[in-house]
Amino acid sequence: GNSYSRRFLLHQTQSQFNHNSITMPIVKLFYYQATGRANQIRLTLAAGNIDFEDEFGTFPPSDEQRSEWRKLGGNTTTNVPMLQIGDEYYTQSSAVLRVAARQAGLMPNNDRDLYLVDKLIADADDFRTAAYKTFVTWGATREDADKFVEEVMPLHFGNLERQLKEGGGSFFVGNVLTVADITVYDAVTSFGSGRVPGGAALKNFDALREWTKRVEANPGIAKYLAGEQYAKIMKFGPGTLGL
Repeated sequence: GNSYSRRFLLHQTQSQFNHNSITMPIVKLFYYQATGRANQIRLTLAAGNIDFEDEFGTFPPSDEQRSEWRKLGGNTTTNVPMLQIGDEYYTQSSAVLRVAARQAGLMPNNDRDLYLVDKLIADADDFRTAAYKTFVTWGATREDADKFVEEVMPLHFGNLERQLKEGGGSFFVGNVLTVADITVYDAVTSFGSGRVPGGAALKNFDALREWTKRVEANPGIAKYLAGEQYAKIMKFGPGTLGL
């Protein structure tokens, strides 16, 4: 069953990342000193109790920086967020997210649940893409920002809450935390509710609001969110919507 497979995966992960082992691989995440598209990956590693180092680049990246990332990641387009595990480098945020999730034991093991995870990763990315178009700090109009708060965010939040309720569990895929919860949590909080003052964005979404607390109660995530590593990263606040 799912719980057995998860225990086995966690055991494997803990063995691979055993702190007493001389083969403990280096884990580094290359990105900017901001939440952005790397936050879901950082949270996934944290949930799996996998220690990692942040390698921050300057934003916007210089030609020299791009060239350095290209050498490591190989893409002639974009390479960050990029994850290094030992001598291997992984690129493209949703692919990197899945690598981190497999290492952390946060991927389910049956086709139906894997489909749900893939769908929710796509749902979360759709919302992030919509959100990125509404940063007044990067040239979006007041009208774009208002429409996002009044129409776009409630539409996406409603669709996510519908799936949470229909699933009938404490989390999106049954009663255990999976990477689906982490990617949706990042989208909802970093790109949505965290940008609206006073918790107003989740006011009409009780199930989603209660679920965010369950995600935050995961020991690895709770420790990371309270720690210095997360404290020094720039978050998207109300200023991004001109509020």
